This record gives sequence, C-alpha cells and structure tokens, in this order.
Amino acid sequence: MSSSRRYAQAAGVIVALCACLGGAALASGRPASPMHATPLVQRVQMQGLLDLFSDDRDDYGRDRYDFDRYRESTSRKERVRDYYRMQKDMQKDYWKSQKEMQKNAIKRQRGW
Repeated sequence: MSSSRRYAQAAGVIVALCACLGGAALASGRPASPMHATPLVQRVQMQGLLDLFSDDRDDYGRDRYDFDRYRESTSRKERVRDYYRMQKDMQKDYWKSQKEMQKNAIKRQRGW
C-alpha cells in the first residue's frame, strides 16, 4: 500500500472519528459525552488505524525477492558487479527501445 493511500485512509478514519465523537468536544480537549460512546465497529477501525502506522517500512518487493539472503550469500565485489551489470543491461534496453521508436517513426513518416 502506498504512502498516499495510507494517509488518505488514515484521514478518512480520523474524520469519521471526529464526526462520531462530536467535533467541538474533540477540538476543545473535553471528553465526549457518555451518550456518544464508540461502538465496536469504530473500535475496530481505530485498531486498523493503529495497525496502519505500526510499521513504516515499505515492503515493496520483499515478497518477491529475499534481499537479505542475497546479501548474505554474495560478496560485496559480486554485488557491485551485479549492480553495474544491471545498469548496463538497463542502458542497453533503453537505447534499443529508442532505436525501435525511431525506426517506427520513420516508417510512419514514409507511410510504410
């Protein structure tokens, strides 16, 4: 889940809590009246809010590839070599796509 999506979800929960607890009481710092006790559904939402901020690590990619195992099983020299090889491969892919795009543009221009 992206950070902006997390913030939007958190903002929605906070707005819902303010609406249920009475915005004036919450803004003034006074506790809400007992008549506005939070129901079970809102407690579950608050727990979801706490879970949302409990871990700020972004786990993108960690479910597909184990970086720690790669780091432990290779030397620094091998990892640097792999990094530069990936950079070179990406550069080749970029130039190949640029060349292909230019060829397609020329074909369209000439009406082939």
